[in-house]
Amino acid sequence: MTIATFRMPIGSKCQVTIPKPAMKLLALGVGDDLLLEVNDDHAVLHPAVSVPRHELPEALWKKLESRRGPKPTDIPLETLFKEIGYQPKRKGRRAQPTRAVAERGKTSRSRARAANIAAAPASVATRA
Repeated sequence: MTIATFRMPIGSKCQVTIPKPAMKLLALGVGDDLLLEVNDDHAVLHPAVSVPRHELPEALWKKLESRRGPKPTDIPLETLFKEIGYQPKRKGRRAQPTRAVAERGKTSRSRARAANIAAAPASVATRA
């Protein structure tokens, strides 16, 4: 068992740089994942290991498979859409924005101007 200690300062973005000798000892490469384990007042980094599904033990594979599939709390997507009041866009037609969405991009001055034009008599509104 090799024991090595490395000092790694924490940068301004709360990031640390792992020294190259530590990367070699752990057989890590750029893009690999680490697991951070915090125990009371100390932290331990472990290389994250991914195991392909076909290499999992049979008992574990069956347990994982039994957890898949529909759950009693699942509801159809259409039901969820109805509950939240969402109507999916129809293909080929462009949905019209709601008034709230259309008003969002306007400044308060342009909204006031639009309200004044709407409230003005027809003869005054045509001069704008």
